[in-house]
Amino acid sequence: MIQIKRILCPYDFSEYADEALNYALRLADSETQIVLLNVIQLPYIVDPSGFTYSNVDLEVVTQVAEDALITRVSDLGKKYPELKITFAVEVDDDPADAILKAQHAGVYDLMVIGSHGRKGLGRLLMGSVSESVLREATCPVMIIKKN
Repeated sequence: MIQIKRILCPYDFSEYADEALNYALRLADSETQIVLLNVIQLPYIVDPSGFTYSNVDLEVVTQVAEDALITRVSDLGKKYPELKITFAVEVDDDPADAILKAQHAGVYDLMVIGSHGRKGLGRLLMGSVSESVLREATCPVMIIKKN
């Protein structure tokens, strides 16, 4: 049997991410570390001279995400005291790229990621983070669709 020591679980607080997290929790044991990765995707505008503008206070947004993750990890710790659950927050304009950078920087045995399951025009316009991650990841990837 394969021992899963580290699981990367991209986590955006959606019901899809919760479903993926549920699978990660079921796959984990007391020797497994689950890392919840939240990617903050900032909107920006590039003007004709090349300057980039963003009217978002990155420190505030990052702190809000960290506070929410601290609460989520604390709640999970009470429910699953035998599991090691941590979190990380990354900022990137491309969530798939941020997830892949984190996966490549860490040593993960598995990634469990939720899929929104968009089709047609929605998928074309929004892209598929899980599909991009699946193509480029160097560890096994489990894509979870919410029923």
